[in-house]
Amino acid sequence: MTRFEEINKRLSAIKAELGQEGANIDALEKEVGELTEERKGILDQAEKRKKLLDGIAGMDGADVIIPMGALGDEQRKNNDTTSENVLKSKEYRNAWAKTLMCVSLNESEKRALGTAMTTTATTYTAASSGADGVNNGGLFIPEDVSLELMNQLSLASPFFNDIAKTGVAGYIKFPYRKDGSGAEKQAEGIPNKDGQIEWAELTLTILEVSETIRVTWKLEAMTVDGFIEYITKELADQVTEKMVTEVFYGDGSNTLTGVTKNAINGTYTIGTLEGNVPDVLGGIESGLKKLPKKKKIGAKIYVAQDIIETISFMRDKNGNFIYNPLNAGGINSVATYKVEVDPYLNVGEFIIGNPRFYRFNTNEAFSITKDISGKSRINDYTAYAVVSGAAQPNSFVYGKNSASV
Repeated sequence: MTRFEEINKRLSAIKAELGQEGANIDALEKEVGELTEERKGILDQAEKRKKLLDGIAGMDGADVIIPMGALGDEQRKNNDTTSENVLKSKEYRNAWAKTLMCVSLNESEKRALGTAMTTTATTYTAASSGADGVNNGGLFIPEDVSLELMNQLSLASPFFNDIAKTGVAGYIKFPYRKDGSGAEKQAEGIPNKDGQIEWAELTLTILEVSETIRVTWKLEAMTVDGFIEYITKELADQVTEKMVTEVFYGDGSNTLTGVTKNAINGTYTIGTLEGNVPDVLGGIESGLKKLPKKKKIGAKIYVAQDIIETISFMRDKNGNFIYNPLNAGGINSVATYKVEVDPYLNVGEFIIGNPRFYRFNTNEAFSITKDISGKSRINDYTAYAVVSGAAQPNSFVYGKNSASV
């Protein structure tokens, strides 16, 4: 028991003694004054130690221990690492990388790691050349690393970047407004009619994402920051194609329900413009006409790469380019609707709709486990997550060339 705890215990005892008959009030008053003064001195010293620690740079491995309870309530609140904030902390970020790299942790990193563990184990097992030390649930990826991963996924696909994303655990259903009577004009003095709104539920189907990154021992000898950057890039490269492709084309069976599933049929037959150029603009025009009026609000057009190239090189009957393909800004809009090229759409296909009508949820955040093979001198890092997604019905048009159907 620390001296600070002894003082608090004695002050509690004095409080009880004061309620008893025959208590020596003068002696207790003197003792309370002395203990209070001593307690204040301990708090002052603890605060000085904290300021010194904060002011020292480059002390990554230094452990300056402040006795538990020696800080005030507000200070203790600011310095505690809880299950709610641990994944945001620098200590956990370093602990996560060091554990995967089999590098020893300092005390603050051990505490952060212990708080974030996804197991019921009460003791921390350090990583070694023969054991990875990772609990059976894996180590959750730090929040800043997870955000960087999602950012890289978003950069790869404009549609994925624009869709509505949430992070709710468990089996997910989202209510949405299916229909309603809307506002009506009323004559003065006449009571309003009761409005009617029909609600429906959107059930998100689940996809388990699991990818393995293989790293040689020689390659792994890098700094913590370098290791995190490397793992993030490799993970993004491997996860992107699987996740984004399913956002478009998942059939809802043990995977996401892709935006093309149950979308409005926008299949088009390509005619030809003058100059024998495929009329892909005609297909987009037809698709826009099929999208319900209210669903056109905030809608965008996402096209495959070949469609934008075809439009860019269209010529008139005299053989002149309709759009100057040299040093031009490209095709940014069609009929006031913004156009984005998404590399994950198949050849000749497009999606029209407001991306906010697609719901993407992270049911279980990404975690990483590690398998060590001493014989092969390699480490396998396996990332795992559970995500889900689906689109609101009648909200998107899925266009594709009838020649490829």
